[in-house]
Amino acid sequence: MASFEENDYFCAKRTPVMKRFILVFCAVLLGSCCNRSTVSSLRSAESLISSRPDSALILLRSIDPNSLRSKKSEAKYALLMSAALDKNYIDICSDSLILRAVNYYSKYGEPKDRMLSWYYEGICLKNGRDLIPAMIALEKAEKDAIDLEDWFYLGLIYRNKAALFNMSNNLVGATENWGNAVFCFEKAHADAYKAYAELSLAIDYSNEKEFDLADSLLNKIKTTYPSNRNLQVHRCLTEAGLLVLKGIEPEKALDLFREAPKSRYSIIDYGYLAQAFEMIGRKDSSDYWLSVGYRISSDEKEIASLDYMKAIIEKRRGNYDEAFRLIDHAVSFQDSLTRVLLQQSVSTAQRDYYKNETLLKENRIRSMRERAVFGAVVSLLIILVLIITVITISRKKDSLLKEQLARLAYEEKELDRLNRDNAHLIGSLFSEKIDRLDQLCESYFKSEDEKQQSLVFKQVKELAAKIREDDGLFTSLEKDLDRYCNGIMAKLRTQVPRIKGENLRIIMLFFAGFSYETVLFILKKNSIESLKTARSRFRKEIIDAQAPDSEFFLKMLVYEKAAAGRHK
Repeated sequence: MASFEENDYFCAKRTPVMKRFILVFCAVLLGSCCNRSTVSSLRSAESLISSRPDSALILLRSIDPNSLRSKKSEAKYALLMSAALDKNYIDICSDSLILRAVNYYSKYGEPKDRMLSWYYEGICLKNGRDLIPAMIALEKAEKDAIDLEDWFYLGLIYRNKAALFNMSNNLVGATENWGNAVFCFEKAHADAYKAYAELSLAIDYSNEKEFDLADSLLNKIKTTYPSNRNLQVHRCLTEAGLLVLKGIEPEKALDLFREAPKSRYSIIDYGYLAQAFEMIGRKDSSDYWLSVGYRISSDEKEIASLDYMKAIIEKRRGNYDEAFRLIDHAVSFQDSLTRVLLQQSVSTAQRDYYKNETLLKENRIRSMRERAVFGAVVSLLIILVLIITVITISRKKDSLLKEQLARLAYEEKELDRLNRDNAHLIGSLFSEKIDRLDQLCESYFKSEDEKQQSLVFKQVKELAAKIREDDGLFTSLEKDLDRYCNGIMAKLRTQVPRIKGENLRIIMLFFAGFSYETVLFILKKNSIESLKTARSRFRKEIIDAQAPDSEFFLKMLVYEKAAAGRHK
């Protein structure tokens, strides 16, 4: 038996060890309690996110991100915080937060969480005007929302896709997605969301000059939602702008503008208000509201929009030189904006495509190396084990290869879709520029005022001469037609070789959608009748040549005077 002194010694040696054990135990216990508290807060925030997003945001901001102990908790926090910020109208332009949720839920978790993570990634990218990646994220979310039959979020996805198309001046894509949003919100019984989607659809219809469709939707909103004051204010502004666009009832348009508070006016509303005053002869009021619009404009895009509206007013006043200058400035800005967007979208798509192609090659090389090393090792085993191992590796390789090929096919489809979107964008660019030149040519031919004809003719003649004498412009036009119209000029040269020389230039202008008056100025032809004869002759030569793509060529030769007949 040990003495009293010896017992004291052994107790002194054990004490530090016991203290460390107790401290570790307490730390683990405290961490477990904190983790349970954090998980409980996340669950509470999730339950409040739809009905009380402001309370959910306060609760989420009380959570220390460093207290999140797992990837799952980090992903849930990132998703809920992104949703809370969006629902409280706080725009975030960086996707660094939501990417934590995207990276986790793309591999684990429920399909609903994966859909929401892609949706809010698209929202963040849209806020940052990163349009192409935003569209890709929303389309991924769309696929999951369709599988889940989540009509409400599907409506939100279509609504944001429509906004992206509007930001890139693609009215065709915008109207299609607004219509889809209306359908989904109706299925989800979300009446307020449906009403605002219908209002946005009416605005796009009016921009496309589909006035009957726009009027129908505005009347429906007026009678269906009379108690929604905010919606009725936006409807009044939209209806007033529509009346100005149609050039009728300026007094009624002004009454509608007076019903809406000035705080709800957009830059476009100031332009329409100025045009309405101009239509009733109140030039001072027209100039005043234009100056207000210019003063509060925040960027070049808004200034270009006002320039176009001011050009219409200057033309009404007979100031054709100033009108031409303003239209030229607006078109130049539109041209630069669209081309920058095209360059970004094409380069982004190509970068992503080649990046994935490189990864696929590296994975194949890595797989081959692993197979060789594994084969050298298993060759030392008995014959039965070797056969089983080879079969297993072969199956794994086939599965991996199929997965990689499927991924490559998906990326190729994405690139093809982006190219189609680019075709819509360049179509919008052609339509803007050709419309301006066509309108000036048509104004010259229809005007009976010799002074007006001389003012317009001088600028149009100089512009047409530059186009006619610059072979590079025709070469560029032919390349654009080939790129965005399925190689039409290359096919025509091969399949209908009789069309060449100046005739090739004429048919190229027809394919691009120029009107007879514009082609007459550019090529200095004798009369419009001669151009109509040339168009008929081209049709006969295409038919006689029995070209494989004759139906495509003939469809592109169909003449429609308005911009609606151009390629979209």
